[in-house]
Amino acid sequence: MENNIPLLSIIIPVYNTASTLRRCFESVCKQTYKNLEIILIDDGSTDGADKIVDQYAKKDVRIKTVHQQNAGESVARNIGLRQVTGEYFTFVDCDDWLELDMYEKMMLVAVQDDVDIVACSWYKDYDENSEEITNKGKVTTEIFNREQLLMYIYQRDQYRGFTYMWNKIYRRSLMYDEKGEIIDFPENLAIGGDVVYLARMALNACSAKYINRAYYHYYQRMDSGCHSNNLKKRLDWIQSYCIVISYIKEHNIETAAVPWLERFLAYHASNVAELAFKQNDQEVLEKCHHYMRKYQSVYEQTNQEYPERIERFRIILGYML
Repeated sequence: MENNIPLLSIIIPVYNTASTLRRCFESVCKQTYKNLEIILIDDGSTDGADKIVDQYAKKDVRIKTVHQQNAGESVARNIGLRQVTGEYFTFVDCDDWLELDMYEKMMLVAVQDDVDIVACSWYKDYDENSEEITNKGKVTTEIFNREQLLMYIYQRDQYRGFTYMWNKIYRRSLMYDEKGEIIDFPENLAIGGDVVYLARMALNACSAKYINRAYYHYYQRMDSGCHSNNLKKRLDWIQSYCIVISYIKEHNIETAAVPWLERFLAYHASNVAELAFKQNDQEVLEKCHHYMRKYQSVYEQTNQEYPERIERFRIILGYML
């Protein structure tokens, strides 16, 4: 605490993004909200990003650094969680950047309204242009509860502004489970760990509020995990939704968000099935078809406004090798 202003901890895993890293760090270090704890975890960078981390640590006393052998983003984030001392915490991806007043505006809401999570919208950034993400549906300006938060996150066609983990700040108490242990990112998933973690934070929350303005710049890097053609990695994305759905059911959590989660699982299964067909991988195609058939009914029910999606889904379900 500094003059009764809550400390915000920012976890930034770093891996081989030397060309864009300074843009990210500058946008964090120059935030108008000054009471920050900036946790940089170098995950075995080999392109000079590790040296940039150390350069910034020498210039800014708010920065904590950890260097480790390459172990993956989830491992790096888990190490960062154990460094957190702030009353609130958040995440930044090392190739993204922030509007300079992002955390000032978000922490003001967090403190004044005493909520567990504050979310804002974001920009989708390309090398040539930037798109501000907006919600089709109306989001309340008042404090809302866990159920409404889950629906905002998973009814994606209506509420794109809620999609990701990094456009939110979280009360520190959310990071602990019912046994008082830190909730980790699943380290066995190459991609999709953030899907699981965001769900756990939302399920732990009692209150949230949304700022209807974009502050976070999400850089579209074509070699990122979500654009990967690696079938093993893409299967992990499907698995991440399986984990969330299983957690909700095993803990007997009543929420109308489950069909929307199942819809996403089916959607990702269709994408991977399409990729498996192109790569002539029958085993992966059959695995994806299993999930598609399991959730076909809910996928079609939740896409009644999009007949072209249903048609595509059925075509992919008919692929054979």
